[in-house]
Amino acid sequence: MDALKATGEDSLAKVLNAYLQSLGFNATYLNPRDAGIVVSDTPGSAQILEESYKNLYKLRDREEIVVIPGFFGYSKSGKLITFSRGGSDITGSIVAAGVKADLYENFTDVDSVFCVNPTIVDNPKEITTLTYKEMRELSYAGFSVFHDEALIPAFKANIPVCIKNTNNPTGIGTIIVSKKEPQLNPVVGIASDTGFISIYVSKYLMNRELGFGRKLLTILENEGISFEHTPSGIDDISVIIRESSLTKEKEERIIARIKEELDPDYVSVERDLALIMVVGEGMDSTLGLADKATHAFNKAQVNIEMMNQGSSEVSMMFGIKSDKVNDAVKSLYEIFFG
Repeated sequence: MDALKATGEDSLAKVLNAYLQSLGFNATYLNPRDAGIVVSDTPGSAQILEESYKNLYKLRDREEIVVIPGFFGYSKSGKLITFSRGGSDITGSIVAAGVKADLYENFTDVDSVFCVNPTIVDNPKEITTLTYKEMRELSYAGFSVFHDEALIPAFKANIPVCIKNTNNPTGIGTIIVSKKEPQLNPVVGIASDTGFISIYVSKYLMNRELGFGRKLLTILENEGISFEHTPSGIDDISVIIRESSLTKEKEERIIARIKEELDPDYVSVERDLALIMVVGEGMDSTLGLADKATHAFNKAQVNIEMMNQGSSEVSMMFGIKSDKVNDAVKSLYEIFFG
């Protein structure tokens, strides 16, 4: 199946190579196997192996244009294995890291990264500079312009990434770097995503019970479910998970185990949740941002179901009902960028 899925990318690379040659360029098509891209044997979710970078470095001094198809590599046994969906971004980042490039340019269908989803807010402001951390937060919460896993090779190699428009290659685009100068408004973007569920557990004196959180997460782990966030208080905790990962059967087993093994006072499941992320490095040194955000929700008459802010303060997470997402995002945009 992976070999079939990779056909499109492979064929396109061959067509591009032939086109470049027809224009008189010295171009060469190079299959990922010949380029030395070695990946784990996990179909549909390949992970790059370290030896790939040494293999790719050998391409650095080649004088011709090398065209490598994205989206797939080869396992040590020689089997074609694809990355996750959108994995061509990952291949580009891997190759850039392998040859120790000065810059990785990623071409897409927009001029740059917008500070908010343009399908929600008309003509939103463009972002000229982002840090890797900021882009990771935005990608996680719905910004699909760049694959979040593609940041890893570039980040580790400290290679700037420039996102540009294929149809407007002379545009400035958005540059992603390790560090940037402090901004007057540290908020760079507002992202949103739907399809979440919250498992809420309450127990008096929970904070004194050794290992309560670990036991709760172990129950989820046993069911093969990863969590997104865990907002908590001294006597309660919510675990946010993707709705798509929780079948009715799994939900029943999880709730039964929580009641049996943790003896909570109360446990419930809340559906149809959306997460909104207000993102920006430097928020930790700027007063009043949380107040501005809650004011925006209040102005839009949107109730905040939960909120969470990591210690790094790169983002603030707000959980709301899914049908209120657009109203909330528009209000937040007006507060921070209007």
